[in-house]
Amino acid sequence: MATTKGYNSRKAFMDYYVYVPLGATNVAFDKAKSLAEKAWKTAQEQRTAVAKTYEDLAKRGEKLAKSMRGSAYTQRAVDQTKTARSQVKAAATSVRKAAGSTATATRAAARKVG
Repeated sequence: MATTKGYNSRKAFMDYYVYVPLGATNVAFDKAKSLAEKAWKTAQEQRTAVAKTYEDLAKRGEKLAKSMRGSAYTQRAVDQTKTARSQVKAAATSVRKAAGSTATATRAAARKVG
């Protein structure tokens, strides 16, 4: 009786059992690398978009500030604020002097009575 060599599945399994974890690791590494590249690209796009938006807002703010600075209404408000500040300062000084003179008058009246 002649014996022929057939396919031995157990031997095949034992020959390749080391390669399966390596192959799985390689697939996982490739997926992780792909995800990392996508994340990096997305981050760069977002950074560019944020920088562009920031620059746009800065330009708009600068334009608005220039228009407000030259406005007649703004100039009038600044002048009124200066006037009000000096009036408040003068009122505070008057109140302080009045309080001082009231205290002096009260002491003088107390001496006359006492």
